[in-house]
Amino acid sequence: MSDDPGDAAVTFAPDDRPAGIEDVELAVFEGEAVLFDVQASMVHLLNAVAGGTWLCCDGETTVAAMIDELADTFSVTEPSDRTALETAVHDSLARFADEGLLADHPRPARLTFTPEPVLADDGTEIVVAPPDP
Repeated sequence: MSDDPGDAAVTFAPDDRPAGIEDVELAVFEGEAVLFDVQASMVHLLNAVAGGTWLCCDGETTVAAMIDELADTFSVTEPSDRTALETAVHDSLARFADEGLLADHPRPARLTFTPEPVLADDGTEIVVAPPDP
């Protein structure tokens, strides 16, 4: 894996073996996948290629093997289609790294905003009802 300071995204070499972090729940629905990062309380919706890429992030499968496996899975035989698949796999891996879903990649800082309660003159909290839909 290489980090070029001029590049905004992390890039992966063919022999890199990305590994997903622990505490991520996966659910597959009709060709798409949903990841729930328990620690960050974040949900990630993945298309079929990104979902397949995530399933390959076991720390043992190389990036090149991921591409070969997904090409077989999706019956990709045309060179232009394979190039598009390679790009999608690399984009998925870069996004996983950016989101802190891969081991050895820092988790992004996330800010949680908690509104301060509105208080009445006597100091009790005023509960505001949500707006009607």
